[in-house]
Amino acid sequence: VHNLNQLCVDRRMGIETDVFPPDGGCFRGAVLPTEHLSFFHRGKRYRVPGFLATSRLETKATEFMDRAFRSHRRQHCAVLWRVQMHPRGAGHPAYACKHVNLLRHSAFAEENEYLFAPHSVFTVRNVRLSPSPRTGEPHIIDI
Repeated sequence: VHNLNQLCVDRRMGIETDVFPPDGGCFRGAVLPTEHLSFFHRGKRYRVPGFLATSRLETKATEFMDRAFRSHRRQHCAVLWRVQMHPRGAGHPAYACKHVNLLRHSAFAEENEYLFAPHSVFTVRNVRLSPSPRTGEPHIIDI
């Protein structure tokens, strides 16, 4: 983790304007076995055991979702997670999310990657189920 932190934006020196994602949101696109979809429901709090990569760009998250959907031969449902951070975190360090970093140095800088630390806790705010959960019409989970 120490070596990984060297790749992240350091906020200890003050608030950096490009650290907070536009509108406080970032995205993750992936696939999920249909039988696990019921895990996600409004109000559900859960902890992610490993690093969680997200992007400030919905198009980039959709690219990852498309690739995963094709590689799983369409046996899983497509899901787009929309991660919302506290809007006051944009200008006030007391409200900034402490367990996420914008990767500053990356082999894929165009991803605009926000990396959440292992064991980050998320709360499901809303779930919108798609009648046909493929890449053009994924399930949407707001956390």
